[in-house]
Amino acid sequence: MTNSQALADARSSFETTLFALSSRDESGAIVVLTLARLAAEELGRNAEFAAAAKTVSSSRTASTALSATPTPPSPGGSTPTRRTRPARTAAVFDPFEVLRNDGAGGLATQLDALELEQLRDIIHQYGMDPDKRAMKWKTISKVRERIVERAVSTSSRDNAFR
Repeated sequence: MTNSQALADARSSFETTLFALSSRDESGAIVVLTLARLAAEELGRNAEFAAAAKTVSSSRTASTALSATPTPPSPGGSTPTRRTRPARTAAVFDPFEVLRNDGAGGLATQLDALELEQLRDIIHQYGMDPDKRAMKWKTISKVRERIVERAVSTSSRDNAFR
């Protein structure tokens, strides 16, 4: 294997491993990249360090020993996972448009036909929960009232300028 081929193989292996790390721990990948840059700079300045690095990279036992070393378990005992929430579905209708066309009573009537999750979809899509409480409510009537209240207050906000 030529030096250029060895370099290409090492770079490919490094990028693959780094990509896998970055998908799990982005800050860890940044640390590895920073260390690699610092090591490259030191290899250019320090002949003794360069000789030691060549010895390590040329020994097959060092690379296989490193890859055979198990990764230490996380403190919790299992690998940490990112908590993800399922994406909300799109709102059934635009409450502001219904308010403009049918008024507050028409909006309330249309909201009466919806289930709790559909109401939450409307609240989420149109940003009607600034205090982050309405998405936790279990009472459908409270959620409906919040939607009507926020739609009316938002749509009448600019009346002073008309």
